[in-house]
Amino acid sequence: MKAWVCEALTGEDGLLFQEQSSLPCGAEQIRIKNHVIGLNFPDVLITRGLYQMKLEPPFIPGSECAGEVIEVGSAVTDIAVGQRVLAMTGIGAFAQELLVSPPMQQVMTIPDTMTFDDAAAFNMVYGTAMHGLKQRGNLQPDEAVLVLGSAGGCGSAAVQIAKAMGATVIAGASSDEKCQRAIACGADFAVNYSEENLRDRVMALTDNKGVNVVFDPVGDALFKQAIRCLGWNGRYLVVGFAGGEIPRFSVNYTILKSIAVIGVAYGMSAIDNPSMNQSNFNQLFAWYQQGLLKPLLDKPHAFDRIQQALARLNEGKALGKLVVRVE
Repeated sequence: MKAWVCEALTGEDGLLFQEQSSLPCGAEQIRIKNHVIGLNFPDVLITRGLYQMKLEPPFIPGSECAGEVIEVGSAVTDIAVGQRVLAMTGIGAFAQELLVSPPMQQVMTIPDTMTFDDAAAFNMVYGTAMHGLKQRGNLQPDEAVLVLGSAGGCGSAAVQIAKAMGATVIAGASSDEKCQRAIACGADFAVNYSEENLRDRVMALTDNKGVNVVFDPVGDALFKQAIRCLGWNGRYLVVGFAGGEIPRFSVNYTILKSIAVIGVAYGMSAIDNPSMNQSNFNQLFAWYQQGLLKPLLDKPHAFDRIQQALARLNEGKALGKLVVRVE
């Protein structure tokens, strides 16, 4: 089988397309024939040596995919050969087939109506958004939420989930085109924070009350404006730093409006509490089948153009989640 191997920590330029030997399937492992890869910002970081999980080359990157089970180990009882699945692997997904080792790596069967494109784009961003908004942000019906990076994979998922939870959604994005995509995802309002003052616009939209929750996968300089959009007892969800810099702020600001700044670590939370995660995905799959959730996809890329797809993600040009079709 063939795979993209990271030979140097120089981003997509350090990836080489190579033939790899298929390893034997262990007793607790699952072998998946890969159909579609979902790209995530951690893939950009890990191939540059900038992610919290640091790996020395050579290794096969890729945190998420969807495909068909072609082999299971003797101790596996909950997944069968022939089932259609999604997998969150951390690494290893940039390959034509892969071995997955639950529970550290997730494997879930997907609804019959779910396409492989949607499945590959689903786990990390919808799992993150659901865990962030539900368990970490305690978002309630009729509350207001500001979603930054709302036309990206994670942001667009948060927009849809917040709407499904009954919230009013203000989408923040960096261009008019991205704002339009966020509105198409169900956002009630959209703010182009490249042209408008984010805080002023959000306060005007909320009768100067501010939002209850901020969902922030962007970080960087936008943080200083966004945290001032919170109302009394607001919750600021720190999801990621796609904007580049990790922001800093004075903790005394939390006292002014009794706000909380809350980290969202979906991957480890799912491993620590698998029953919580399964409950979340039962709801997410149900919403998907009801038509309330639909991954916002950028134009799919072919397997031999995965470097171009990663560059597009790194440059912030993606409109939605980027997927790569292996076949």
